Amino acid sequence: MELPSPLLNALGGVLLTILVVRLFAFTSNLWRYRSLMRRLSKMGKPMHAHSTFLGHLLSAKTASEELPPGAHSSYILDRMAKNLDGEYGPEAYYFDSYPVTTPLLVVRDPYLANQVTNHSWTSAEKPSNLTSWFEPISGYGGINLFTQNGQEWKNDHNLFLPFFSNSNLDAAMPSVVEQIQIFRGILRKQAQKGGIFRLEPLVLSLMNDIIGRVVFNAELGNQTTGSHPLSDTMLRQLGLKFYANNVMDNLGRLNPFRAFNLWNNSRLLNKHIGAQISKRLDEFRNSKARHEQAPFRSVLDQALEEYYSQLSRKPSDPLDKDFIVTLCSQLRLFFFAGYDSTSSALVTCCYMLSKHPEVLAKLRAEHDEVFGRNIAACPDKISENPSILNSLPYTLAVIKETLRLFPPASGIRTGCKDLILKGRSGTEYPTEGCAVQLGHYSIHRNPSIWPRPLEFLPERFLVGPDHELYPQKGAWRTFEYGVRNCTGQALVFKEVKAFLAIISREFDFQECYDEVYAGEKIDLTTVYNEKAYLVEHGSAHPRGELPCRVTLSGYVPGETR
Repeated sequence: MELPSPLLNALGGVLLTILVVRLFAFTSNLWRYRSLMRRLSKMGKPMHAHSTFLGHLLSAKTASEELPPGAHSSYILDRMAKNLDGEYGPEAYYFDSYPVTTPLLVVRDPYLANQVTNHSWTSAEKPSNLTSWFEPISGYGGINLFTQNGQEWKNDHNLFLPFFSNSNLDAAMPSVVEQIQIFRGILRKQAQKGGIFRLEPLVLSLMNDIIGRVVFNAELGNQTTGSHPLSDTMLRQLGLKFYANNVMDNLGRLNPFRAFNLWNNSRLLNKHIGAQISKRLDEFRNSKARHEQAPFRSVLDQALEEYYSQLSRKPSDPLDKDFIVTLCSQLRLFFFAGYDSTSSALVTCCYMLSKHPEVLAKLRAEHDEVFGRNIAACPDKISENPSILNSLPYTLAVIKETLRLFPPASGIRTGCKDLILKGRSGTEYPTEGCAVQLGHYSIHRNPSIWPRPLEFLPERFLVGPDHELYPQKGAWRTFEYGVRNCTGQALVFKEVKAFLAIISREFDFQECYDEVYAGEKIDLTTVYNEKAYLVEHGSAHPRGELPCRVTLSGYVPGETR
């Protein structure tokens, strides 16, 4: 079938117009950003040699080639700094990466980072280019709490904030514990087999099931039945997104077939989420008719509660179509954020405990003291009294020290004209026209900030201000600070504490990188000789999904005090 010539001409005209508009926007931005960098360079601001056409992309390419395969972008930014100035590098530097991203001011010192998150405007403003990055995750045309700004963000933030009350999170813990117990059973089977397996896929299934309960109040059954349509579609979406946006494969985003697959799968994902919304809406209405209120409300349940509490809405009123679009987008974001970075934290905790038996011994001693000698009774104690997790200061210190060395992400804000950062020596860093990247990886390993920065020392978070290990203000930034800090950090800490409490006394992990990658020559010196260096896949994850063995520890608890 041939298209009529007028239609072909019209279609060609539309495509040409789109091409011209995009070319104009690209040229305009290129001139603007390159001019900004040239001006800053003439002012003597720290940056690599700058190219009119490529900015600092060649310097980034050089840094990436000095790193092991697949190393996370945090390593690239860290390596660029070290290539720029001395053993550690400057406290901040400029990086012109357009058209990959807008220019960055990469901050590597908490003294500067605190100025960013204390600023009245920048602390609350996320860069506009984040929208396109998150679009496949939150939905095309959708919005999410990571990228929203201004009153729109405040409205949606307030919509979901009640979910994160301590009482509601405690009420969620029995469901969390139930899923961890299933995971424990899977580990027991792996211990019986005795072979090498990859820990991360099992942990991802665990967190997938936990986040299904937390976000949708739904049983996804990934650990038991192996799949669920909602999980399968969400994971397919993330797989398409992160394959297309691999750091070394940015041109993949231009593939029209991949773009179509992302759009089509996104449509199916919204269909599955819509079914969950309908299901919980029916339950909400039935509960109101029975005058009942469940002790725990999922993110979705809480959003429905808040929606119907406004504007004198009745439970029988239909949901507004715009609200459904917003709700779908936000639920998709919560699903991704809730399981991805937490999974990384769980895996790296197991890895670090396997490397540091002295820390594991102290952790187990604390669990003996708090939960008693009967290891099997620990899950019930947590479910019956979730506040018992607040009695684990050493466990919390282990988690924070793990996240210091293996931060899942970094922070980013939008610079502005009236925010000029001032370094410890008085150096000034204008932020107008730049996104300000708060480099968690570099800040957390800064030797001028952290004594013995490469050592795994949970005691850092237990000593007093007079101790040499005591962290400086704002030095630990995993969940960031200011009005846009991570709302879900309390939930993450509860989940990881419960996980460690239930599994750490029963199992021993042994990493198996040397066996799995035998004969493969990789220079690890540029990643601090870390076998489980972080790679890019959503949030940062350990290389190779952490190949390991697990055995029953045979640990016998000591007497409780």
